Parts: sequence; C-alpha cells; structure tokens
Amino acid sequence: MTVKSKTKKSKSAVAKATKPNAKQPAARRSRASGNPPVRAKSPPKSAAKSKAIANEPPAKRDDMQIGGRLKHARLLAGIRMRELAEKVGCTESMISKLESGRVVPSLPMLQRLVDALDRDLASFFGSDPNSPGIIQRAGERSVAHTDPIRQGTGVSYERLVPFGAGNLLECNIHVIETGGAKQDPITHQGETVGYIVEGQLELTVETTLYKLGIGDSFFFKNHLTNSYRNPGPGVTRVLWVNTPQVH
Repeated sequence: MTVKSKTKKSKSAVAKATKPNAKQPAARRSRASGNPPVRAKSPPKSAAKSKAIANEPPAKRDDMQIGGRLKHARLLAGIRMRELAEKVGCTESMISKLESGRVVPSLPMLQRLVDALDRDLASFFGSDPNSPGIIQRAGERSVAHTDPIRQGTGVSYERLVPFGAGNLLECNIHVIETGGAKQDPITHQGETVGYIVEGQLELTVETTLYKLGIGDSFFFKNHLTNSYRNPGPGVTRVLWVNTPQVH
C-alpha cells in the first residue's frame, strides 16, 4: 500500500512540474513546454491604415471653386479629361481629383491648365469674382453661332451670362430657325430648365417626344440625352438655363 501511494504522488508531481503556468507569458510557457515561442500579433493593416489617414492633414478648401470652373472650362473647350491630362503632363486621375475639388492645384499647375484650355486667368475666374452681376443691354449681348461639342443646324445662342465670366450657371436664349435642330448625345451631371418665349418646339428627352408652345416650360437632369427641333412656322426662342456651362 505504501509503495502504490508513493507512485501516485510521483506522477502528480511530474505532471505539475510540466504543466504550464497560466500566469507566465506565452513565450515563457512555450519554452517550458518545448514548443516554438508564440509571437504577439501585430495590429491589422486596416487599423494601421485608418490611423494613418486620421493623422493626415485635412485637404485644402476650394473656396474659389477652381474644380467646378476647371470642369466647365474643359466642357466648353470640348475636350476629355484624358486629353487635358496629356496637355498639362499629369494623369487623368489627377484631373478628376482637381475637378471634384479633392485636390487644389498649385499656381504653376493652374497656369498650365488654363493655357491648355486656351484661356487666361482673368477669364477663368471672371473679371470681378465678387461682383453681384453685370448689366447687358438689349442688342449688346454676344451671340454664338457654333457649338464645339453639340451637333446642330440653324441654332444660335444669345448669352445672358457672358462667356468666360467664370460663373457656374449658364443661361442663354436659344434662337432656332424654322427646321433648325440640336442633338445633344453628351451627358453629364447637372440640371436644365427651359421656357418657350416664342414659336414652337419639339423636345425629345431620351426617347420621349414633347410638343411645346409659348409659355410652356421643361426641366430635366443632364444625365439624360436630349434633342430639339423647331417644326415652324417662324423662329423659336427658348430661355435655356443649365449647369454647368456647356455651350
């Protein structure tokens, strides 16, 4: 009986000696058990990245709306972001960031952009950005007879907002001769509203045709394709307001 009791005590002592202590560090317990040491886990990369982004300085504010002005000037010039990027020597992604206001260009970069768009800084920002408005007398407003990016015949645009004034809003009187028409296959973000001042107008938005007369108005989002035609008789005049500037 005495021998058996001693044997049990010996086995329990060995087990106790080899059992890892829960209070010991993982590396020490691993060495004691003969297993390779367990290294502490590093924080996940996503957490480290989020911490780095949080520590980044906030982007500069685009108080002068350079991004919006740049996009409108590019649309007026009728060129794509890729073409503008090639002209100024940067990536298309950079042009996208500039136009969205996520990046504010340096002065040399802005000068290259303005030159590539065949503009100058005065017309890019407007002669007086703080001016509440400019008076244009009847018969003195400029009239554009061509559109570099829209297809049309027998259509001219009497500008209520001067060309190159740096404004985000565009407002014209579309003067459409009998049988004149305009096709606008290019879509973009923005809105359009119009009012028939004189004559008749057949307006097509996507695949729906609307027949409008004097006093009728319309509104649509600019991500929709649109076209119009003057069925006659006589000249049609439409007060046409949209954003951004495209004509």
